[in-house]
This record gives sequence, C-alpha cells and structure tokens, in this order.
Amino acid sequence: MTRIVAVLLVAGLALAPAAVAKGPHAILTTGPEPVEAGAPWESTIELNEFDATPRPSLIAIRPDGHVDAHVRKLPAGMRGASGFKMSMVFPHEGRWKLLLIAGSHRFRFPRVAVGGRAPLDYVSFPVGSEADRQGGGGVYMAPEPVNTSGAGALPPEVFNIAKDAEWDEESDEEGGLATWWLFPVVGVALAGAGIALRTRG
Repeated sequence: MTRIVAVLLVAGLALAPAAVAKGPHAILTTGPEPVEAGAPWESTIELNEFDATPRPSLIAIRPDGHVDAHVRKLPAGMRGASGFKMSMVFPHEGRWKLLLIAGSHRFRFPRVAVGGRAPLDYVSFPVGSEADRQGGGGVYMAPEPVNTSGAGALPPEVFNIAKDAEWDEESDEEGGLATWWLFPVVGVALAGAGIALRTRG
C-alpha cells in the first residue's frame, strides 16, 4: 500500500506543474538594453494556445497618460505560437504598467522602468482566469535548445512561476513562489495515508 501511495504522490508532482501551462498565455521577451525616454523600446510578444490568433495591442499606462505600441507580425520562437514585435516610445521617465489586449483577453506584465533596466522576460495568463487567480505567471525562462540529433525527446517548456505583485498600486515588491499546485499533491498524500491506516486497522 505504501508503494501505491508513493507512486500517486510522484505522479501528482509530475503532473501539477504541467497544468500551469494550459490555456491561453502570452510571453513578453525583452532585450538587455535599458529603456530610455524618447527612444524606441522594442520587445516581442508570443501568444500561445489561442483558438484563433488575434492581433494584440500592448499599452503602457501611467496616471498622466498612456503609450500604444506599434505592432508587426514576426515568426514565433515556439511551435504553434504567434509572434509579434512591439515598439514603443515613452515620453518621459518613470514606471509604466504594461497591459496586453489580445481578443477578449487581457494580460498584465511587470512595470517598465523608463530610465532604467528593461523588465525580465515574463509569462502571463488572462486576467481573471483560473491560472491568474491561483498565482500562475511570472518570470519566464526559455526552453533548452531542441535536440536535433534525434537521440532524445524534445525538452519541455520551463516556466519559473513567481506571483506578479508589480500590478498592485500599493506594492512594488516581487511576490513569492506560486504554490497552488501543491494542494492536490498534499490531498493525494493524505488520502493515501488514510487508506493505509484503514488497512492496518
């Protein structure tokens, strides 16, 4: 019985992170160059798992105004994704919120510090979606290069999940690691422990 519980626990750990990548999501990729006022800032957006690919709009927002990105299509880096090049010119320094509109979905990204470093690459789920409510999304780490020798399986996409506290007006501190997927794993472990105790009794 203990062996069955261990197998179920391992299966839960293996499957839980995969659930994070389900459903529409958008990936913002930026370069290492600082973001300067008056100069074009370029980034890319990749839309994944959309039924039909909408033309996205990227908007930078501050209380005193907003900036719209110039959008053009480009090849995506991931199979099945749609890629777009975004170019914006900020009128002055400061912190600007980033909001992406893609069809009926809205995606939030960390603020851009104009006059400072560009934000890190980031994956975002639609505002109000289950993944968003459970803390999905965060700093994105690109997948390992594909093995073209035919000697192995394709590497999985890797998401480093960190809750986005950047959007909160009251706080600019980074959020903690999203741990919502641990709940089903703990549930499986507790259920297995209950079965084991019942069998002994």
